[in-house]
Amino acid sequence: MNKVHASLSKIELLAVYFSYVVRYIYPLILVPYYGRVLGSNGYAVVLAGMSLSSTIWLCTDFGFSTIGGRDIVHTENISERDSIFRDQFTARLLLCIPGLIIGGLAASRSEIISGVPGVSFFVVVGGLLNAFNLGWYFTSTGRPRTSVMIEMLGLMLSLTLLFTFIRKPADIDRVFPVIFASNLAQTVLAYWLVRKEHTGFIAPLRAAIDLIKRSATIFIYGGTAVLVLVSSTYILSVLASPSEVSAFGLSERLVSAGLSIMAPASQILAPKIMYLVTRNEARANLLARRTFAIFFFGSVAGVILTTLLSERLVPLLFGREFVHAVPILKIMVLVMPLAVCTRVLSMYFLIPRKLEKLLALSGVTSALVNLAAAIPFAGYWGATGMVLARLLAEGSLLAMLVVGSWRAGLIRDILGTGEGFSWQTRFSRWLE
Repeated sequence: MNKVHASLSKIELLAVYFSYVVRYIYPLILVPYYGRVLGSNGYAVVLAGMSLSSTIWLCTDFGFSTIGGRDIVHTENISERDSIFRDQFTARLLLCIPGLIIGGLAASRSEIISGVPGVSFFVVVGGLLNAFNLGWYFTSTGRPRTSVMIEMLGLMLSLTLLFTFIRKPADIDRVFPVIFASNLAQTVLAYWLVRKEHTGFIAPLRAAIDLIKRSATIFIYGGTAVLVLVSSTYILSVLASPSEVSAFGLSERLVSAGLSIMAPASQILAPKIMYLVTRNEARANLLARRTFAIFFFGSVAGVILTTLLSERLVPLLFGREFVHAVPILKIMVLVMPLAVCTRVLSMYFLIPRKLEKLLALSGVTSALVNLAAAIPFAGYWGATGMVLARLLAEGSLLAMLVVGSWRAGLIRDILGTGEGFSWQTRFSRWLE
């Protein structure tokens, strides 16, 4: 049985990052292509549809991936893994019912989405399909490279299909069927690879409902906070013009692409830290602090480069039609350092210690702050107002997590001041 190993393989981490290059190049190629081929209004349809699809995905996933990963890293035999797999599949299947209903209603309420024939259907079913992604299963069983390779193949297929079938603004109705076909191919391949590791897909109804109850706290944190953020483009599509939607959406996609650089590290480090917290807490804290330092200083560098170069690069890459997005991007990029802090705190310190209640309270409060600010701000200032609402929400989330960590007695673990080492010793450990 594949297990998560306590030691960190630098070669493994580098291999995953190398594989993820395709994932990061993907939006950098595709966003300019969408902008130039579909135009500002056409790209607004893509952004609004992807925003709604991601929202449905998060609602149907319901925090299951985090709970499943944490459960599997502590399993000792195949039968335990099989039970977790079937519980996960059945619980997601149950939540497809409200996901389908709510998604259909939301798509019909957006004139930008419903105005293009066929888009609503593929946006909704695409979001439901993504919820059955098996990335959590591969990484928690010590196979992150398998997950990454499947995603790389899917992205390459998606690019090939998009470049083949999307050639002019009138092809906007083909975008989401192509994306759906690519995601379907990835899902089929993933389930085929694990076909011998489980005895079926359906678990007892009681077990699936119990998983939904156990995942509720994680969803309240990750689902509500992230849900409001990923649905921001959809909300803006109801309140503002396509031009405002494209300006905000372009900025949000670029910042999200920058933050996604954290994903490969999370694929490997999150299961390792969950494993180490109960066995070698000092080692787990050291890995978490290293991760924070690297990504925080990287995010600061991203803010500086975006401020200096966006006025030249945005028109060059996306066309003069997107010049109006530059001021929005310069504000939106400030989200990156805040998001790095909140993600490291939650993923590497709080979740491994099962402090879901703190995450839930912080997530709900942040989501309410975002919604309370987003609707009036976006209605009055458009894309700028939506960005300001997101900054306010991200800042409030970070403040609550820091205060909560202090009350939980984790500040010393986070800063490394309670381990009895001199500053010279700590520095030498960072160079290990």
